[in-house]
Amino acid sequence: MTVTNDEASTTRTVRDATLEVLRALGLTTVFSNPSHTEMKLFEYWPEDEFRFVMGLQEAAVVGMADGYAQGTGEPSLVLINGGPGLGNAMGSVYTAAAANTPMVILGGQQARKMLLGDPFLVAKDATQLPKPYIKWAGEPGRPQDVPALIAQAYQIAKQAPQGPVFVAVPEDDWVRPADPEPVRIAEVESAVVPDPAVLARIAEALDGAERPGLVAGGPVDAQGARGDLIALAEKLNARVWGAPVWNRGAFPENHPLFAGVLPPIPELVNQRLAEQHDVVVVLGGPAFTLFTAWDLFSTAPADLDKTPRPQLTPDVRFLHVTDNPQAAAATLANTSFVAPPGAVVKALVPLVEERERVVLTPVREPVAVPEPSTPLTQAYLFHVLSQELPDDAQLFEELPIARADFHEQIPLGADNGYFATASGALGFPFAGAVGYALAHPEKRAVVVVGEGSAQYTLHALWTAAQHRLPVTFVIPDNSGYLSLKYYLQDQKSWQKGWDLSGVDMAQLARGFGVRGERIETPEGLRESLRSALTADGPVLLDVVVADPGLFRL
Repeated sequence: MTVTNDEASTTRTVRDATLEVLRALGLTTVFSNPSHTEMKLFEYWPEDEFRFVMGLQEAAVVGMADGYAQGTGEPSLVLINGGPGLGNAMGSVYTAAAANTPMVILGGQQARKMLLGDPFLVAKDATQLPKPYIKWAGEPGRPQDVPALIAQAYQIAKQAPQGPVFVAVPEDDWVRPADPEPVRIAEVESAVVPDPAVLARIAEALDGAERPGLVAGGPVDAQGARGDLIALAEKLNARVWGAPVWNRGAFPENHPLFAGVLPPIPELVNQRLAEQHDVVVVLGGPAFTLFTAWDLFSTAPADLDKTPRPQLTPDVRFLHVTDNPQAAAATLANTSFVAPPGAVVKALVPLVEERERVVLTPVREPVAVPEPSTPLTQAYLFHVLSQELPDDAQLFEELPIARADFHEQIPLGADNGYFATASGALGFPFAGAVGYALAHPEKRAVVVVGEGSAQYTLHALWTAAQHRLPVTFVIPDNSGYLSLKYYLQDQKSWQKGWDLSGVDMAQLARGFGVRGERIETPEGLRESLRSALTADGPVLLDVVVADPGLFRL
């Protein structure tokens, strides 16, 4: 039988059924840089019900979706081509997975009838490209399975440990007739709660310690336990450290019990914790995320194979709480517990004994007030920025070299959010702040990244401009990938790998429709920051700073 155009227009399609599922799940904001393999989904797009957020490149699209999900606490939705588009996005997918960000990525696939050949934009072995950096991947056995598969993907992304998932959808599936019955969406809630016996063991260890310490990972904040961690630390009179590669602020940095962020090098972790504690409880994330082997800098090449694998000092008893079984299995701690870190923190507050509030010996050195100079120092820039920040500003930072100065000069308070990359891949903060601002336009998102890091998701500027988002981009511009320069201390003449001279971030910003200003002297810096932090829409300040001359952890 031939179906007329009028009959076809009334046929309920897979596209129609999918939109019903997306409405039911609350996935009504779509981050996308679409190719033609996704176009059929957008026919007769219901603009009054769905918000379409366009990005100019897939890495920025996934980064924005990452920031949006971290801002809402719910899975975000991404629609990109599942072949080269997903390939462009993989650095951002890698980071979202490291941050345990819940995200549903729909990858466009070529039409089913064309998959036998080698068509343009095909996603070969579609579910394999994002592995092993995502939590789960699937593709429909038949077109009618697409809506239910998306619902399943959403639930998998949301359950602990959370993470991005991927569904490959052939182009022609969207226009196929749907199953006559609507998709049944079960209400799936996590029933994982801390075992009372585990809580008792942790509380006993903390109460029995002479010098207890806490290490806070991003999941504490993501699971809504930041305030509870403050209460727990104050009840124990215990120092709190930020976990190495601290990607999310779980404790206020201006609190007297905050000891600083641990360096991602095992020898330095051991040194700092062994000096202060006999029992340490690591809450959230792995124990610990490490960046480099210290012996690469201190051991002759012929002796490298003789050096042992990283170990935690036996002088401290380490207890580790994580909702990631893999992280628990690979832990360096004495004992690891698989449980939601946020729930554990909340449950421990009434269980531990309250200690006398005594002033602890400061761990961090007093911070000197930097002086203005030309060229500006990054420390002076951060000092002035800290004085102008709104009380509830949300900071997005990516400063591989300047991180020590950042945390010293900008001690973030209880109402300040802090977000950074959870992996070694660059680009999240620049795009993530744009996604966060879409979720929370009532707050000012402040991006502080180097001009090198900014290049990875620079396209997010255009999206910020299109939506007039309250994002302030502050670029400490030192004209180079200085982390590489300092890594090769004895080869500083080798400039090809780190020299970025000639990049004008202000001009690039203006090209994307964002107000841009280049600052080279301290005169007017404060006024420019104040204006940029209160502007109606995005602003980028390209602040030329001097090479700091050393790498500090």
